[in-house]
Amino acid sequence: METLRRSDTFIVSGEGLCSEIDYQVLSLLYQPIIGQSAFTLYMTLMNLMNRQDYISDEYLHSDLESILGLKVSEIEQERFKLEAIGLLDTFFANDAFSYEIKLPLSARNFINDGILGEYLIAAITKTRFKKLLKIFKVKAPNKKQKYNISKAFNEIFPAIEAVENEYEGDLVANKTRTFSRLNNYNFAWRLFSESIDKEIYDVENLTEAVKAKIEQLSYVYSLDELRMAEIFLKSLDDDNMINIELLSKNARSNYTTDPIDPNREEVQTKPIDTDNLVDYFKTISPKDLLSELGDGLVSSADLRHVERLIDEVGLNSGVVNVLLAYIAKTKGANLPSYQYIQKVGMGWKRDKIDSVELALDYIKHLDSAKDKQSKNKSTRPDVKPDWLEEYIRETEGGK
Repeated sequence: METLRRSDTFIVSGEGLCSEIDYQVLSLLYQPIIGQSAFTLYMTLMNLMNRQDYISDEYLHSDLESILGLKVSEIEQERFKLEAIGLLDTFFANDAFSYEIKLPLSARNFINDGILGEYLIAAITKTRFKKLLKIFKVKAPNKKQKYNISKAFNEIFPAIEAVENEYEGDLVANKTRTFSRLNNYNFAWRLFSESIDKEIYDVENLTEAVKAKIEQLSYVYSLDELRMAEIFLKSLDDDNMINIELLSKNARSNYTTDPIDPNREEVQTKPIDTDNLVDYFKTISPKDLLSELGDGLVSSADLRHVERLIDEVGLNSGVVNVLLAYIAKTKGANLPSYQYIQKVGMGWKRDKIDSVELALDYIKHLDSAKDKQSKNKSTRPDVKPDWLEEYIRETEGGK
């Protein structure tokens, strides 16, 4: 499209408003990287939104010029920075722009992000970086010798007669994280429960978050229900409460890479039904997929990548399979660092790629865009086989 004009209209929408800690993260962690003008543009767009529905009225870009004291060409350049760092998505339709504001990462996720952390150090030096870390560090409370004596709802409020209450969906609500269960993965909870003595722990007391984590660890590390029950019992603390971090650590430590037997018979890989490729990526386990992508060996580090993509980024398990296959075929058999994979995964998450069907369509779009770009750059484009066709050929023919 043409260069941005002063007469172009826009509206702003978003996930919500910045909290005090969000503003602190933006000003101390994001601003050194994107600069003051981009930071001011972000906050201005945020403040144009209505406080009730998080959607603004329609404005002209000349309005932004007046507010920011910047030319429209400068505003466009600052907008690019916000888009690149994940704070803004821009859409264009019907001769109008739509700016979708994204809330910043938490301080922990920002600092632990390999790329953003490195850029921040480069912008402010390592000494200042360490100073900033102290601002965001919190001391964990000592939970020993503490007993929860809070009153339950029914201890204070009396029971009342049932009244009809209709569900109202169109109300303002904060974005909260949900613990979605894995698709196409049937964990035998009955077998798991029967393997644990109720005197030690009653599985019926498990929260949805812990259940989701158990299923996820079982799925990623190929641990059956009996093995997961053993790991679960080892992950209870002195008060017989489940420790999620210990549960994850124990599950990972139980996974070992099996060495290749040089005398083994060649295992023929099951051919892929190209007409049913969607089901293939939905049902194959990450361990089997990574085994097919490599030489039969699957490292615990690569499986940890899968776990984090599902747990931290929040990608659908089938989408993770497509993502790994795509990255492996475009970057080589050895997967790149998690920071790179996470960046791609977060981009897919922002683009709302939440199914295998959408993921495959998105890959086709990327391949098509690359082909067009290659043809524009050279009269002799570097023709490469489509990643998916290559993957299917290799799998059908065996390694």
